[in-house]
Amino acid sequence: MKKLKIPVKVNRHFLSLIIYSGIISITLFTTCFVTLIRGRTIELDRVLQHLAIQSEVQVYNPTVIPKFVEQRPLRYEMKPDFRCLSWSTNQVGSGWTPENNYHVFFIDYYVPPDKKAIICTTPALATILDAVLKKPLLYKIYPTDYGLHVRVIIGVSEAVKPCINLTGNVNCVSPILLQQAVVKYEP
Repeated sequence: MKKLKIPVKVNRHFLSLIIYSGIISITLFTTCFVTLIRGRTIELDRVLQHLAIQSEVQVYNPTVIPKFVEQRPLRYEMKPDFRCLSWSTNQVGSGWTPENNYHVFFIDYYVPPDKKAIICTTPALATILDAVLKKPLLYKIYPTDYGLHVRVIIGVSEAVKPCINLTGNVNCVSPILLQQAVVKYEP
């Protein structure tokens, strides 16, 4: 009985194919199943009551802009939530803004009226904000004529200086930060 000898070229191509398919499958798994599975429900009844009270104050003081601000650590309320995979989203804008003498990254979303909403974050963002930076997730909700404007603020100002030093542009981490927190609403 003769032993079958496989040429070295076939082994290299086969090994490369296995490595590339492994990388692709890990990437697909993380983007589809891990990145948006954690969520925090926005209690819109409480938000709307708070905005209604501020609207009454606005009648007497027109300079008051009604808004609802929530700031709590992620670790207490974060859990897997598959609504993050199936609900709709409508991103309005994003960018960096100076706030309190340092830059913060914000993402703006629109939520239609009378729809339940949820903020979906990645496990990476939850870990970085809670364990490393000791910061809570901050979001602001403003009423509009056609629904609610939700601004999620990701306070990772520590990323600005290395980004400017390496590339000369503050936006080098913006594509990564855009995927870290998403506001979804029921279809």
